[in-house]
Amino acid sequence: MCIGDEDCDCHFDDEFDEDGDECLDDDDERIDGVGFADPGGRSALRAATEDNPRNLPCPTCGVANRLTPIDVARGYCCDDCADRAERGF
Repeated sequence: MCIGDEDCDCHFDDEFDEDGDECLDDDDERIDGVGFADPGGRSALRAATEDNPRNLPCPTCGVANRLTPIDVARGYCCDDCADRAERGF
């Protein structure tokens, strides 16, 4: 993974460097080994990856394929349920 330091060969708009490593801005720091599903957005859910697929149901509403294994390990619910809980519904 490349974070744009002096040893990185990423350029401003590159997604991957020449070695195939993902280029990240300083603001895109990884948590739990992956970034957020919606960086800069309101969601706390982690991005779906090959090693962290979005293949698990939400424990609150039961809708399939809403969470990744990291989301479940952190005790998260899906974005819709989180929004309802934050609004008091």
